[in-house]
Amino acid sequence: MRNPIDALQNRFTQILARSDQFGDGGKIVLETAYHTLAAGQAIGRWPDVGLEDLWTHAIKEGGVLFNKPDARWAKTGPQETKDMIGQTTIGPWQITVGNVKNKFGQPYGVSPDWPDADVFTYCKARPEMQAGMISDYIQEAYAQYGRRSPYAIQKYFWLEAFIKNEISQAAEWDKSVLPNPPDGDWKKLTPAMKADTGFYAKQIVCGTKENPNGLLWWLWVTHAHDEIREVFMTWRRQSVRVWDEAKSTATATGEQTITFAITRDDLRDIPDPAALTQINVILAEVSQ
Repeated sequence: MRNPIDALQNRFTQILARSDQFGDGGKIVLETAYHTLAAGQAIGRWPDVGLEDLWTHAIKEGGVLFNKPDARWAKTGPQETKDMIGQTTIGPWQITVGNVKNKFGQPYGVSPDWPDADVFTYCKARPEMQAGMISDYIQEAYAQYGRRSPYAIQKYFWLEAFIKNEISQAAEWDKSVLPNPPDGDWKKLTPAMKADTGFYAKQIVCGTKENPNGLLWWLWVTHAHDEIREVFMTWRRQSVRVWDEAKSTATATGEQTITFAITRDDLRDIPDPAALTQINVILAEVSQ
């Protein structure tokens, strides 16, 4: 059996070969993700997290920061990110300062009573910690809702509002997930503005015209055809979930739905004809 660490290194090499468009800064982020993931998986951490997951989210969340050395691992405020509830985020994976202080940063030495400025400084100096925290976050979501499921991926962005039909309801799935607040002030966003946004999880999986480098594309790059098939099957076989206020989680109702099933049209922006053809073949097999 092939050593999983060797397999991960092979995936890194394949992704790197297709990543010139993201510049030297993108290479730095990808290498950070790879070395962090390899070190963690060597001791049994993050079994469900792939390098493709980390790389896809980094491009989606912080691709504009890759080639800005002073900003790459630093904080970004809601005026820059258009965050709908005014959160400040950190680094290319855009983890919120609240998540760092209250949970994911604590195993890495962050105290919940630190001033935000100290959290920003601490995280900026530790890129591998940022990759580790987001690996923790994704692993937890996958364990809770299923690997690469729509609910697990949507949790990365805002699951509660999605399930409550507050976002991603009045627009095509590939429209921007970030509404433009009046005067750049997130406090002036209306419910209608929030609802008129795209579906984050599907954008991560399929890619969009503005960002065609989705998860399916990178899984094709790494020849992970079985994982592409697994994504299609997972999205078809979802149980409807409702939001449990007491537990602050999405609870399955047992009612089956294929609302999330990915279609050929959803794959239209995959940036390579050969990839599109092969991925469509896998989709057809799953859809039979």
